[in-house]
Parts: sequence; C-alpha cells; structure tokens
Amino acid sequence: MQVGSLDIEIRRSARKKTITVNIEPDGSVNAMVPQDCSDDVIFKELSAREYNICQHVAKRKAVTRAQINRSFVNGQAFLFMGKSYNLQIVNSVETMRATPLQIIDDRFVLNAKHLPTAREQFIKFYKKQGLPYLQERVSHFSKLVGREPTNISVRELGAHWASCTPKKNVNFHWKCLMAKPEIIDYLVVHELTHLKYPQHSRQFWDAVFSVMPNYKECEDWLHDYGVTLNL
Repeated sequence: MQVGSLDIEIRRSARKKTITVNIEPDGSVNAMVPQDCSDDVIFKELSAREYNICQHVAKRKAVTRAQINRSFVNGQAFLFMGKSYNLQIVNSVETMRATPLQIIDDRFVLNAKHLPTAREQFIKFYKKQGLPYLQERVSHFSKLVGREPTNISVRELGAHWASCTPKKNVNFHWKCLMAKPEIIDYLVVHELTHLKYPQHSRQFWDAVFSVMPNYKECEDWLHDYGVTLNL
C-alpha cells in the first residue's frame, strides 16, 4: 500500500486487534492489521502516522549504516554485557588450551590456533558465560513475575531475541549477552511474563510495566540499536 512516500506491505492476521507498524533493518515497512480491517481504515490510520514512520525509517537506516562490521583482528572491539573489550590474539599457551577465548585484563584474548573458528569461539563464550548469568536473572525476576520456567537455554534464535515454548522453556539468543544488563533484564521479564500471558495483550504489557516501569525505553533501544549486537 502506498502511503505518501512510503511503500508499506500489509500483512493481515486474524489474531490482530489493532494496526501495528514494523520497520525492518533495511528500512522497509510492513503493517500487521486485523483480518477484517478495510483498506480505507488502514490507509487513514497509516496516513496519520506517516511523518512518525518516516522519522523512524530514517533513524533505522542511519543505525544500519553505522553498524560495525567486526573483524577478528588485534584491536577490534567486541561487546559483552554492554562493555567493549578489544581483541588480542596470542600464540597458544597452556592456560588457553581448554578455553580458547577468555576475558583477561579487560581484553578478549583469543588463542591464535583457533583464529579460523573465531566466530564460533565467541558464540561458545556467550553461551557458556551467559547461561549462569541468565539463570540468576530469571531466578530473581521469577519471584516478581510469579512464573518460573521449566528450563533456560542460550542458543541461536534467528531474528528473535528470546522465546518461550508451550512446555514453559525459555530460550535466549546468544546475541543478548552483548547488550547491557538493563536490556537483558527486559528480555528476561518479557519472556517470563509470556508464561502468564502468551499474547501481547494489554494485560501482558501492564504486567511487564509493573515489574519494569522503564520497559519501553529498553524495547525502543532494541528496536533502534539491536542491529549493532552482532558478530
């Protein structure tokens, strides 16, 4: 649907009650709309939001252009828990045979022997270091949310930051561990609340707000800058 200067893809869903606009990392725009919503109503609603949408599209494109293309070379900065650590590649040493990638003296130190698989080593690091941290944060917020998951895992989740299953398992993308603690806490609260309210209903967001009143700031940060959390 053409709305002013915007070409917006319309996606209908029987589960949607309101019109939701999504802006992808490349700046493309789509709108999730109720199945029975007329084109006239959709056009009127999107036209009223056109200026705001255009602003967000421009911001998203700027962030994407500024995205760091990280290389596995000495001095390159990598994130862990929102903090930047420069990479140092060292020759094989006894202490690094079991753990090829470590944080030592505020640096990521990588065994040169594992340089060909550097990306995999970083992912392993985030998974290993992230799981106990997430377990602790889940334990903390479970008491506040009133729900406790059956299992917690850190894995590859594609375009999703986190997810929960019908069996009450909660999964987190390894990329989450690149974000600052406040953002990770928001993702924890979000998924735990889904154990109580599966849909993004008014009750769901009210419950999230009751535990984390600043959740919208965290959600906006992920929307605008989540693209920078990558290898």
